[in-house]
Amino acid sequence: MPVRSVRRRYLWTHIESEQKLNDNTLNRLIEAKIHFLYGVNGAVEMNYKLIEYLPDDHDAIIRCNHNRLNEMRATLASINMVDEKPCRIDVKIVSGTIKSLKNHFHPSHI
Repeated sequence: MPVRSVRRRYLWTHIESEQKLNDNTLNRLIEAKIHFLYGVNGAVEMNYKLIEYLPDDHDAIIRCNHNRLNEMRATLASINMVDEKPCRIDVKIVSGTIKSLKNHFHPSHI
């Protein structure tokens, strides 16, 4: 039986911001903060990816490596401004599979 070499965690996040964000802006914001805090090597080890973003609900699903979960949480917690306006990203649920996270996140997306 094959074994996956990469274990991942999926984070359900809620974004509170005065500015309307799109997925490109959110993705660039998180990537820039990862590179600022952990550099290129940290970004590669974190293997961050924005899986899904729902701007109407202000929710997003983010993926990272399981052993870099604390760094990912710290990255999201350190984001406090977007274009000179306050912003906050809260992690609501962490899961090992995207299917179980989507059951909590938005049952109609399965």
